[in-house]
Amino acid sequence: MELFIIRHGQSVGNTVKEDMPDCVLTELGHSQAETVAKCMEGAGLTHIVSSPLIRAIETARPLARQTGLPIRVWIDAYEVRSKGPCRGQTRNALESLHDSVLLEDEVEEDGWFYAGDETPEMGHIRALRVLGRLRREFPGDERVALFAHGGFNTCLLRAIIGLDFNSDVHFSGVNGSIYWIKFGEQRTVVEYAGAPRPLFS
Repeated sequence: MELFIIRHGQSVGNTVKEDMPDCVLTELGHSQAETVAKCMEGAGLTHIVSSPLIRAIETARPLARQTGLPIRVWIDAYEVRSKGPCRGQTRNALESLHDSVLLEDEVEEDGWFYAGDETPEMGHIRALRVLGRLRREFPGDERVALFAHGGFNTCLLRAIIGLDFNSDVHFSGVNGSIYWIKFGEQRTVVEYAGAPRPLFS
């Protein structure tokens, strides 16, 4: 598997001090999403996976349109949240965000449960769970784009390279950042990590 972990574009929540756990992209964020799609031209993607949070799905849309791939929503890819619990979007609301959203996990009638009160260790355990699912579902030569979030991406990247949750290793995480990971039988290679740029031209 080759995995492209992508941080969402700028959201309204990135621009204000208020707690906005599930908000839309700004105009700049939509532009960043288009940039990500252009940078991924020629990637030969086979799957697109996204967090259930609106800003991640909105960032995935241009790439989904470009490739014709559905956006597969995995609930466990949501952002690490240290504040209290809340409710995410309902199934109908999520499916209205794009014409090919595929909800592969259970969503309750009043929306999926965004647990909150998550410690770094809890975020790491969840990232390990997502990594295990990625390895199970894409065991071969699949090329997968995963749209998620700064905090969760850090947890997932640490899990991939074998670091613990309390590691002091961090990763550049501007909006639209791309992390390209190649999983092989003998080793895992970090091919690229950083701001979006054309990777296949």
